[in-house]
Amino acid sequence: MKIFVYINIGFMLLWSITASAQVYKWVDEHGKTQYGDQPPPGVAKERQRLNLRTTTPSNPSESSKSKSLSEEREEFDKRQQLRKEEEVKQLAKAEENKKKCLEAQTQLRIYTDSPRLTVPDGSGGLSYVDDDARQRKINDANKAISSFCK
Repeated sequence: MKIFVYINIGFMLLWSITASAQVYKWVDEHGKTQYGDQPPPGVAKERQRLNLRTTTPSNPSESSKSKSLSEEREEFDKRQQLRKEEEVKQLAKAEENKKKCLEAQTQLRIYTDSPRLTVPDGSGGLSYVDDDARQRKINDANKAISSFCK
């Protein structure tokens, strides 16, 4: 754990050294805008020193506050947990869609392959499905297949 902290401190120091370098902007003889730490003399038509900030605070009052390593780690862990939860939700939805797809395919097979289809009539008996009802059920199954079987 200590080595991780030392490595992070080393990267922060390196970045702060490179972030404080001066950056110049100039237009060359071909009219292209060029950037560099030192523009070539005599080639540039226009030179401009750019004032770059290493960080852009979203709130000016936050610019004086510096997040500690533990706070940044907590935020990272929260984002990672949210991604994992979202992934679990997506996997559950995909599994549910797979089940619905299989059910719709089974229903389609039943309605297309059965010569005389019967359904419960609600009073304990069975009634035969007419051609219009069969076609509606086939259309419903095809719609379900197109939406769940992707």
